[in-house]
Amino acid sequence: MKKWWMLTICIVFIVAAVVPVRAAAASHPLFANVIVVFQQQVDEQAVKTLHGNVTKRFEVIPAVAATLPVTAVELLRRWPGVDYVQQDTTVAIDGQITDWGVEKVKAPVMHTHGVTGKGVKIAILDTGVDLKHPDLRVVGGACVLSYCPNSYQDDNGHGTHVAGIIAAKDNDIGTVGVAPNASIYAVKVLDRYGEGNVSDILSGIEWAMKHRVDIINLSLAAPEDAPALKAAIRKAYESGILVVAAAGNNGYANGTGDTVEYPAKYDSAIAVSAVNKENVRLPYSATGPAIEVAAPGEGVYSTVPVALDGDGRRDGYTHMSGTSMAAPFVTGVLALYKQQYPERTNIELRQMLRDRALDLGTPGRDPWYGYGLVRAVSNQPPELKVKLLSVKKGEVAFSVTLSGSAVKGYRVYRNGKQIETLQTAGTYTDYVVKGTYQYEFASIRNDGAESALTAPITVNVPDPYYKDVSASAWYMPEIAYLSSRGIVSGYNNGTIQPYNTITRAEVAVMLGRALHLDATKRATVFRDVASSDFASGYIQSAYERGLINGYPDGTFRPQQPITRAETAIILSRAYPLPGGSSMMFKDVTARVTGHEAIAKLAAARIAEGYPDGTFRPYQFVKRLEFFVFTARADNERFR
Repeated sequence: MKKWWMLTICIVFIVAAVVPVRAAAASHPLFANVIVVFQQQVDEQAVKTLHGNVTKRFEVIPAVAATLPVTAVELLRRWPGVDYVQQDTTVAIDGQITDWGVEKVKAPVMHTHGVTGKGVKIAILDTGVDLKHPDLRVVGGACVLSYCPNSYQDDNGHGTHVAGIIAAKDNDIGTVGVAPNASIYAVKVLDRYGEGNVSDILSGIEWAMKHRVDIINLSLAAPEDAPALKAAIRKAYESGILVVAAAGNNGYANGTGDTVEYPAKYDSAIAVSAVNKENVRLPYSATGPAIEVAAPGEGVYSTVPVALDGDGRRDGYTHMSGTSMAAPFVTGVLALYKQQYPERTNIELRQMLRDRALDLGTPGRDPWYGYGLVRAVSNQPPELKVKLLSVKKGEVAFSVTLSGSAVKGYRVYRNGKQIETLQTAGTYTDYVVKGTYQYEFASIRNDGAESALTAPITVNVPDPYYKDVSASAWYMPEIAYLSSRGIVSGYNNGTIQPYNTITRAEVAVMLGRALHLDATKRATVFRDVASSDFASGYIQSAYERGLINGYPDGTFRPQQPITRAETAIILSRAYPLPGGSSMMFKDVTARVTGHEAIAKLAAARIAEGYPDGTFRPYQFVKRLEFFVFTARADNERFR
């Protein structure tokens, strides 16, 4: 009985390239279903000339699906411009898992920190998904089969079970998925019998690429290579999509041989094997060098359509086993990674999957478990501890403690984006304007690998607030820093006008505040700066310190914009800076007043030139530029 079940899984519940059971009964077929891949341009006329009929057209690769006389297949293979012709073989679903797996991969640890896959788009290429199941939320989808009476509604049960493992809602009923808030798209590529053709899978991948999904789940398998499918998966991967595939259920009990099936065997796909609760490989889970990670695959509890629930309870949930169930655990974990690290590429997230895996079996990557059991968080002991110390005007401070000789530093993430890489523990301070921010930290090991992120720390910064400075502005931290030190305060109307030019008087005020000069209004040496002028105290103090000069006619011209060269001169006088090469910019020569000061600012990474190699010393300075220059001069952290 067990052998009969295994045979059913291999033929009916696996993927791509097996001949359909019913089709195999025909002794001498007259027509063949093929996929024709062209070298460059698609030539449908070639098919028509050989009395064939094009049934599907693909955009992701230069190919068509067609039906033509068997006797014409060889002729078509030799046709000019044709790269190869392959049989449009049958693909089918792969197997069956339980709720213990969600705990096993440590997904709940991420859930408690608000990481639930939110915003991550996942295409499930399968038998469809039950659109009415109370524990599932399907965002959209498509049926790419030639006959779709109920669109992408699941009429088999397999696709719904896979969907539940990935994203069953956290709603106190049934079960919960690895990434319960992920956006799932049901792409029906298999019929009610769990069968489909390679051309259907190609259409499903093409649909997923057009809809810019982040991850494709393929709980399918087939014993034969399908070059067109390999090309499509490679295209998807190169476009930034992660492709997760079940390794197959045709492994030997003793674990020998290379039994990984397609498409899991392709380099662009992540091949997933299956383990039980004791982290032991299931006896039928495929083995081979392509295995990348292992995941729970035995007796997994998940969703099914009520009408197809055959376990006697008819509640819309059941247990299944196999690599088909293991693959969606990996898909779900990758969705958690993607939410947590939105800026990272699919290649980086794939490496993270390997780095965080719990090594099983033979040390290192092996043909049974790959890099090991997939984990949402690392199994390594904590390497850093972070504590929020204070939240003040424009300033958030943390205590960071590193441990272990294998740790060389840490990274800081604000709202999911990396903002700092540091090597020294202690107090870390970030500068931000008014808003709500989420901070996470990760240690960096000596080999460059990054640990799992710490639990998110959410802070609400009450001020400063400027109408015209957003939290995403590249110069925002510098403005927040200067505000926290009382160096800038903005205008009465709540703006800071970053793109306006800055005047000589405003520069004197900012510099005076930064250097704690005497601000008392008083008479100045300049005939155009009265004692009642708002900046008179700072202008006179800066003059007395030798930071600023006037013009030969005895004026200071306080309302005149300041140039980049003048800015360099003033800042080089105000802050001790090392010397630099005056030939760094093609428009700065020894004849340019302030060339030495410009060289100092450039060498200290306070000021930069333009892409064309110029500094433009006589160009007026915008307020935001002076803010950035001053912050960099005052605090090396900004350089």
